[in-house]
Amino acid sequence: MVDTKVEGAIKDIQDYINELETKVAKYEEDISKAKDKASKLAKEKTSAAEKLKKMEDEMSELSSVYEELKGQKDVEIDIQEVMRLYVILTEQVLDGSAHIKLLTLLHGKKEEMTKNELSMASGIQPAATLRAIFDLRNNGLVTYDENNETTKLVRRLFE
Repeated sequence: MVDTKVEGAIKDIQDYINELETKVAKYEEDISKAKDKASKLAKEKTSAAEKLKKMEDEMSELSSVYEELKGQKDVEIDIQEVMRLYVILTEQVLDGSAHIKLLTLLHGKKEEMTKNELSMASGIQPAATLRAIFDLRNNGLVTYDENNETTKLVRRLFE
């Protein structure tokens, strides 16, 4: 009877050891899976960090391009101011008001107008209007069709 009890106890201990070994093997497998997952996550983190760095570099480049373009916009505004100054000088100092008025009218919605339309819109006598049209045509700023007396702007100088 003692031998049976001892054998039963040994069997119980062996079963318990087998159970513990099974649990250890399962835990070791779980640890291995967790290490693999951690390795994958570390690779993804590195990849994401590289992408972030690349995006930051691109944003920095875009920022510098924006600043450069912003500087060019400021230059365009200065050019417009210079053009306004030329208009004032031409109109008031050099008596080119007819020319400026005609160019201003042609820079409106209609880039093509008749001599009579220009004369009426500007308030300039028809003969003075025709002289200004010929001056502008001779300088390559407008075209003039003598058949239908139409003046057309060659290209827009300012918006």
